[in-house]
Amino acid sequence: MDLLITKRFSLAQYLKEKYQVIVFAVYLIILAISVAHHEPWMDEAQAWLLAKDLGFKELFVKYLRYEGSPGLWHLVLMIPAKLGLPYVTINILSAFFSAVGVWLFIRYAPFPILIKILYPFSFFVFFQYGIVARSYCLIAPILFSLAIIYNKRYEHPYIFVLLLCLLANISAHTFLIAGSIAFIQFLGIIKEWEFLDKRSKREQAISMLVFGFMALLVVFVVMTPPDQIYAGTANWGIDNFIRTTKRMVGGSLLMNEFSSLYWFSGLVSFIIFIITVIWLTKNKMALLYLLPLLLLSTLFAIKYRNLWHQGVLFLLWLFVLWVSYDKYRNRPRIPMGRTLIGAIALVLAVQAYWCFDALKYDLTSNYSGSYSLAKYIKKNGLQNEKIFVSGWKTISVLPYFNKNIFYNHNYGSNHRFWNWSVNNVTSVGATPFVLDTIGCVQPEVVIFASDHIPSRQRIELPGYKAVAFFKGYLCWKTGVIEPECYLVFRKKEPVMQEETEKIVYRDKATNNKEKSLQ
Repeated sequence: MDLLITKRFSLAQYLKEKYQVIVFAVYLIILAISVAHHEPWMDEAQAWLLAKDLGFKELFVKYLRYEGSPGLWHLVLMIPAKLGLPYVTINILSAFFSAVGVWLFIRYAPFPILIKILYPFSFFVFFQYGIVARSYCLIAPILFSLAIIYNKRYEHPYIFVLLLCLLANISAHTFLIAGSIAFIQFLGIIKEWEFLDKRSKREQAISMLVFGFMALLVVFVVMTPPDQIYAGTANWGIDNFIRTTKRMVGGSLLMNEFSSLYWFSGLVSFIIFIITVIWLTKNKMALLYLLPLLLLSTLFAIKYRNLWHQGVLFLLWLFVLWVSYDKYRNRPRIPMGRTLIGAIALVLAVQAYWCFDALKYDLTSNYSGSYSLAKYIKKNGLQNEKIFVSGWKTISVLPYFNKNIFYNHNYGSNHRFWNWSVNNVTSVGATPFVLDTIGCVQPEVVIFASDHIPSRQRIELPGYKAVAFFKGYLCWKTGVIEPECYLVFRKKEPVMQEETEKIVYRDKATNNKEKSLQ
């Protein structure tokens, strides 16, 4: 009996000591399986095509202005894209950076074991910023590296400012976060200036100047040109600001836009937000959270936001809680500590459920119909025919080919990405003008993407037959939010009436599931 107890104790002790490796290994296995089954959508394709088709100067001086992105992700992608590595490399890289962020959290975060076990499988971390390959995969590893050294930032000013510069170059959102952290650091330097020695003063001054210079470069790169498609869009209403902030902050915690408990989850999210603010205020770190949150909410309300930007707020929330909790983890009793840990655990547990549902969808359904369409084009040799496309999501197909196979996209040039300019002449939708254009140019193949086509619009092209329909829908938490479907016509005999009636742009079953979130 004593031997059995000893063995059980030894096993429990071993698991406790090795849980980090075990959790990380399980995470990597599930991540690898999920990446292998994911179909990249337009945003993923756009970054890859920009990195592959453009030179460094052309990318950073001209085209990133239309993206609103500083370009660190594109710079990372340039290496494999220019070397000719396959398109799946983008998802492998995303998974790699996501895994780095997960390991940093498991290994260095000051939170209890339960939090570290739940974190890798939360929705934004695993699915939205891990499997879906976009620049946001860089946020966690850089932000958590900052968290590791934050309370020793005065001792390592150059490492600190290097990480801030990297953070500022991920996206417009992280630029605001990095700027907020730098501003708070600047206030701290002013406060401590008279107590610093000569060498420390020089290092702190240089580090702030370096960040300031980098910030100016980022502003230059992302400065919106007047012909950018969203350049004139702005909403200055205070009601819109409040509504947007509630939705984005709530969605970053517990609010699920597809849940019947939407308002209840919003209430619980608000309570967690209040707990967070009280905790940070007691620890004199409220500004580190509220300043970037205010700037981000302003950007979301006035200019642009989408659902996946909620993940930026989620990672900001964890970062600030990390650095605040890190101060007190060696104390035997932390004021409000159990309440805070309970709130974090609740958020991560709910998000793990969202992640499970999203993974189940992505493994069994098409996240994008582009991969299936690309296989269809290759199988039938359509890349050698005159293909007319309509819709910006048609570019999701192009990374599977080594050239632009759409004759009317960007005038058939070797720039395969979508140019977000009002002067872009590539067709969008199935308007009478687009249909008339097809009738005039008579291409062999016509492909319509889901952009700006009403769900029940019937598309009829005299002299063409609808031959294929490829479904794809972006999933979000526990629902689907955006179609990435493709309808293919081939030039043939005139379409018979009974055949035409079978072609509906989106199937009714999926249409009933989808919920508008605009």
